Amino acid sequence: MIKNVLKDEIVNQFPNIFSKVLTINFFDENFITQVKQKKETSLQGILTDDIQNVHYKDKFDSLHYTTLGKEGLPFEDNSFTLIIGENILSDCFSLAQTINELHRVLKNDGILITAEPNVQYYRHVLKLLQGTWDETLEEGKTRFHFFTPSSLASLLNNSSFLIRVLSPIETDSTDSFPLSEDGFVHINRYHIGPLSQEEHRIFLIKRFLTVASKATGGNSG
Repeated sequence: MIKNVLKDEIVNQFPNIFSKVLTINFFDENFITQVKQKKETSLQGILTDDIQNVHYKDKFDSLHYTTLGKEGLPFEDNSFTLIIGENILSDCFSLAQTINELHRVLKNDGILITAEPNVQYYRHVLKLLQGTWDETLEEGKTRFHFFTPSSLASLLNNSSFLIRVLSPIETDSTDSFPLSEDGFVHINRYHIGPLSQEEHRIFLIKRFLTVASKATGGNSG
């Protein structure tokens, strides 16, 4: 999941991003340990649920409970080299305010990483067709905003960010949603298509990782 991509792709591409780190609803022990091993590292945390549930609280320089999209982030401009989290944008109240705040507190050479559910994942699409749509997207908490990988990339590209990596991090096999020779997926009374190989691939992605930097000369305001 997030930690595996961080360990390989992201660290290799962006080796100097761990000096001032903000985590948002992401409290993986291995990641926190990795960050704190580096000298003079600052680690701050944002939580949108009960702060009492956070493990390793003693590893953080500060922890804040914040309602994303309703409250500003409690940090100065250009504070962080890395902002990393899960469901940052699907959980927030105001997308525009949240994106502006992320842009504000990220350093000009900083990196934003977020893992989000894919609304076009085939199980979600089937539930929509069946009239059993679930706004939690099988994650136990209601989502406020819904994205495909391409729609989130477009949103950030139009908000003074530059997409650096767009990668599936949780996918199903083609056996679970097979594409027939006619270009359709046939499941019971539903016939979904025609789909290209790429369109079919998107239906199999449950969650995806987006890595973005500030666009040169960009202004999110």
